[in-house]
Amino acid sequence: MLYLPTLKTTVLTILHKKRTLVAIALLSMGIANAQKDSLVLGQPWSLDQCVSYAWAHNLTVKQAEVSRQIAKNTVNGSKANILPNLNGYAANTWNVGRTIDPFTNTFATSEVLSQDFYLSSAFTIWGGEQAVNTVRQNEASYKASGFDVDISKNNLALNIASGYLQILLDQELLQQAKDQHEVTLQQVEHTKTLVDAGSLARSNLLDVEAQEASDDVNQVNMQNNLDLAMLGLAQLLDIDSTNLFKILTPELQIPANPAIQGPEQIYNTAVSTLPDIKSAELKWESAEAGKQAAAGALYPKLTFNITMGTGYSGSNRQSSTTIANDTVGYVGASPIIAKVPSETVGAVTPWASQLNEDFNKSFGFKLNIPIFNGLQTNVAYKNAKLNSLNAWYTYENSQLTLRKNIQQAYADALGALNKYHATEKSVASTREAFNYAKTKFDVGLATALDYNTAKTNLTKAESDQLQAKYNYIFKIKVLDFYEGKPLKL
Repeated sequence: MLYLPTLKTTVLTILHKKRTLVAIALLSMGIANAQKDSLVLGQPWSLDQCVSYAWAHNLTVKQAEVSRQIAKNTVNGSKANILPNLNGYAANTWNVGRTIDPFTNTFATSEVLSQDFYLSSAFTIWGGEQAVNTVRQNEASYKASGFDVDISKNNLALNIASGYLQILLDQELLQQAKDQHEVTLQQVEHTKTLVDAGSLARSNLLDVEAQEASDDVNQVNMQNNLDLAMLGLAQLLDIDSTNLFKILTPELQIPANPAIQGPEQIYNTAVSTLPDIKSAELKWESAEAGKQAAAGALYPKLTFNITMGTGYSGSNRQSSTTIANDTVGYVGASPIIAKVPSETVGAVTPWASQLNEDFNKSFGFKLNIPIFNGLQTNVAYKNAKLNSLNAWYTYENSQLTLRKNIQQAYADALGALNKYHATEKSVASTREAFNYAKTKFDVGLATALDYNTAKTNLTKAESDQLQAKYNYIFKIKVLDFYEGKPLKL
């Protein structure tokens, strides 16, 4: 059984190293907004359609989009935090028993209804630019989350491209197995004729029939491999059933003299387009702004506050004062008359009147000077500096890793091309050897073992050529993605 371990191993390695190979190239094909209804099971799907369907329905991509929306909300919240705040307060209280009414400042012993209403606002005039730098930090994180969505899409598209190529390879290997099986069946019939004519010993027929059985098993194995590859791609697309799932089979040819850009030219393009690099850069910018925001907590904070309030009390009653003459003493027989005020308590003061009479407002400035708070602010600033430094190292490392990956991909592509050309020569020579062995076997000058050996060598050479072909196609697409070229098969 022949398969494509080099392709699968390469894919796993690239994903492990966080290589992004699809990048902006796939976006240029205009497939990101494809709808589920536009694809019909039973009709062949192109690679473009597979990728667009996965982008629209994959849960990992959707989660990345949700994270991006959360980051956007965080930006909006940090911007609004710069504006003055405004808070309202209202209370409706019944008091039973002896208490001091807060509005009349007198003792009340009966049930008293009181209501309080307040509005307060505060505005930070200067706070070490914490709010501004927090906005910068969150904006950079939001932009980075957008590139993280692209990274998620690219990784998914890479898996799909790998699965798609694997199916194409398995289809060709299956066809090759069928062709070889058919050749062996014909040889069985031909050998029977020679054995019946007495030109060959019966052992030769038994050997050819054994080869036919082996070819039949190999064909079954190739069919199983194809079925598994189809299942793997369908699972990547989250398709419920593979019964009607088909893909388009393009004609893939390797040009005689393919033009491959040098690694330095490819790097200069990739470093400015790949979302991995842009995400790492923005995350460093976010950490740098976070460091500045943490530094702002070390400075004094000046705020302006204003408060307005009023209230109502059920014990606040209307009163009137009258002046009456009253005898307060006598001088001899003559009374002493004085004017004495007398207060008459009436109904409860109306609700609107109380709100108007009790309305009050206050405003002022507050300066908060951090002197000592358990070193928490200082520690937070030091950690923010380290986070910024670490984010910078991550950004630098992402560029260094990209350069190494491109150099490796370039070497892999050249190596794969050389191997393909070598397999071309191998196929040509083994086919000639097989034809010679077949001619000798047909006239009884070679044994079935010689024939089967030559046929096995040809089958292996052709399989190696197919693997080399698709290995080269995959590796050249790696370089195409780095260059931002559209994905085409």
